[in-house]
Amino acid sequence: MKFYLKMLAIFYFSGAILHMFDLFDLRLSFSEMNTTWRTWTVYLTIGDLIASYGLWNLKKYGLYSFFLISISQLIAYSFFKDFFGNQIFLIGFHFLTLTIYAVLKLSSTNVK
Repeated sequence: MKFYLKMLAIFYFSGAILHMFDLFDLRLSFSEMNTTWRTWTVYLTIGDLIASYGLWNLKKYGLYSFFLISISQLIAYSFFKDFFGNQIFLIGFHFLTLTIYAVLKLSSTNVK
């Protein structure tokens, strides 16, 4: 489980870096985004940073941040496609990471 959480931390840190690029108009045009998109980008930047740091250090708040960020993105990209566009990769990524976590958690509790 520790290895998986460290791998998640790397993925979430990578996401935070991509969102930071957006904040500085290096990837997407943050300066041209509407207020909702700007808020979403800042939320994901901060959330990904907190999740990555917490997961890397195996802290509970890292897990809580991971759950919050992944579930909020699943909801946003699944139910609000008209606003957020087709984000099938991110839907798959978050569904897969949550599923793997649940399987690892259940298998580790059954071993004891």
